[in-house]
Amino acid sequence: MDRPTGRSKGFAFVTYETIEEAEKAKEEMNAKFLDGWVIFVDPAKPRESRPPPPPQSPADPSSVLGFTTNKTVGWSG
Repeated sequence: MDRPTGRSKGFAFVTYETIEEAEKAKEEMNAKFLDGWVIFVDPAKPRESRPPPPPQSPADPSSVLGFTTNKTVGWSG
């Protein structure tokens, strides 16, 4: 579930006791409809490492304080 909205992210992780049970679930459920959704069954993959965030510019005082500010001054619509 998405924490801010409370809506489903559209995926789940399921653990099986044996590889045979997991393979059977894949054979029986892959590309099937369930409650209006098409179910795709794939084995989980290890999480890929993310690159480190870019360094913050020390010239920007807001980056030193750990927050960023919106530089937009005004808007009319």
